[in-house]
Amino acid sequence: MYRLLIVDDQPDLVDDLAETLPWHELGIEAVYRAYSAREALDIVRTNPVDVVVTDIRMPGMSGLDLMREIRRSWKNIRCILLSGYSDFEYARSGIRHQADDYLLKPVEDDQLLEAVRRALRQLDEQWRQTVSYQNLEATFNEMLPVLQNGLLLDLLQGRVAPSAVSPEKLERLRLAFRIGEPVCLALVRIEEDLHARFGSDVGLLEYAVLKMADEIFSDEFLIWSAKDPYGYLAVAIQSRSPTQGTADADGSAELGGSAEASFAERLERKAAQLQHYVRVYLKGTVSLFIHPQGRFPFDLRDMYDRAVSGFRRLIGSERELLVVAGRDTAGRSGETGPLGALHDPPTLVHLLETGQWDALEEKLKSALDVWEHRLGGSHEHMLEIYFTFVSALAYSVHNGKRWLEQTLGDDFEPLVRGPNFRTARQFRDWMFRVVGKYRNEVQTETRYSRSNLVRQVQQYVADHLADATLQSIAAHVYLNPSYLSKIYKMETGEGLHEYIQRMKMERAAHWLKSGGMKIYEIAERLGYTKTSYFIKLFRETYGMTPQEYRNSVGR
Repeated sequence: MYRLLIVDDQPDLVDDLAETLPWHELGIEAVYRAYSAREALDIVRTNPVDVVVTDIRMPGMSGLDLMREIRRSWKNIRCILLSGYSDFEYARSGIRHQADDYLLKPVEDDQLLEAVRRALRQLDEQWRQTVSYQNLEATFNEMLPVLQNGLLLDLLQGRVAPSAVSPEKLERLRLAFRIGEPVCLALVRIEEDLHARFGSDVGLLEYAVLKMADEIFSDEFLIWSAKDPYGYLAVAIQSRSPTQGTADADGSAELGGSAEASFAERLERKAAQLQHYVRVYLKGTVSLFIHPQGRFPFDLRDMYDRAVSGFRRLIGSERELLVVAGRDTAGRSGETGPLGALHDPPTLVHLLETGQWDALEEKLKSALDVWEHRLGGSHEHMLEIYFTFVSALAYSVHNGKRWLEQTLGDDFEPLVRGPNFRTARQFRDWMFRVVGKYRNEVQTETRYSRSNLVRQVQQYVADHLADATLQSIAAHVYLNPSYLSKIYKMETGEGLHEYIQRMKMERAAHWLKSGGMKIYEIAERLGYTKTSYFIKLFRETYGMTPQEYRNSVGR
């Protein structure tokens, strides 16, 4: 459940430490490898990492420089320094930059394992203090978070005009958000496995997740959160550094494209860390939908509506996913009447747009029961249910770039001729049949889009086998690397790294059968700088060396 990164400019040493030590006994599920400090930073930027073990002496950026960068942006990562020099200045510099341990090379296996074990214990203790029941309960009962959450929810739902939010009001609520500055909005969905673990302590669970978010984001971002009526945790996020630029007429600052991209990238990395630490320390999962930047507080309501809509269209029914999306259209409905429960939040539009199919059917069933048993099945109330449902359905279908006639097939006819149902049973059956057809179409499109994604990935790997990496493939298909990795594994049952390595080994076997190429040439063409490492991987795959394989197939 932990993740370790080993950094050294000697690839053989890194590979040896990664492959031979029993990291799984410490609860480490992934061991990343970097052969330079720059490569290590790239890995930390795109993957949650708990402990870094790094050599000090490396060409270019040193291990001390690497640790300094990590301390600046990822304060929860533990760092262990390795050095071949018994030099007081190195040790003193490591202490000054808050290294968690300092070991002399060549380091004994047991010594390194114990150092990593100590670092993980310290990390566990830090997070235990962060999410301890007593601290969470005491803070949760304070009034200030209630007032803060209430104001944010009012802004998101349009009950308070943005113009009513003044710097003085924000200061009274101890909110450091700056009016007119860029803001992002994230929706966090706590998944069922986490709800099941916490049982009835829903409030404490939500507070624990937000407390972790504050711990992870607070070094770079201001965050402000509230729970919405649909069960999401809505989190407004603003950079701690004021925007540099010109202000427009409403007091908002212009933000350049590169600065906006940097903001989104930093935000996405923090969101991935939140998912990782929730999984490790709360033993469950969360999904996140991050809406691009708007202006605080003027764009919050529109951002919120679009984010709720986007959650269903881009994430679907999967769990523990992270999506940073572009702008999508969204709308709202909220009429009232005798069948008030039909129009109360969550509305039919929101249930359709967020893919909450069971809740949608339950809401419709409740309205139909009231209509039949309390309102006598009157024609006027049937019209109210019918037009409310059809309006929400048409909006959702068209918002998803579909046609009602194609979606509903034979059941499109009642929309053309109007609600001409002879019995309550006909009306009820038609409505649930329509919901089922729409649900199947949405889920089929989601599955098809993922199959197409797998085909794109595999074609890219075939065309760029020597240098294909998770990062390069993700850039090619315009997806977050973690999201791409999760979807690929979900669709194929095989990790993307394992697939690339398998393709390389199959290509190597083909070339060995064909003859002509030397083994070191095959290694180079497959992107391996060390022939010995290629031979090691080939032996692990086929149970023999490349030369032995060539001899066996040449008989």
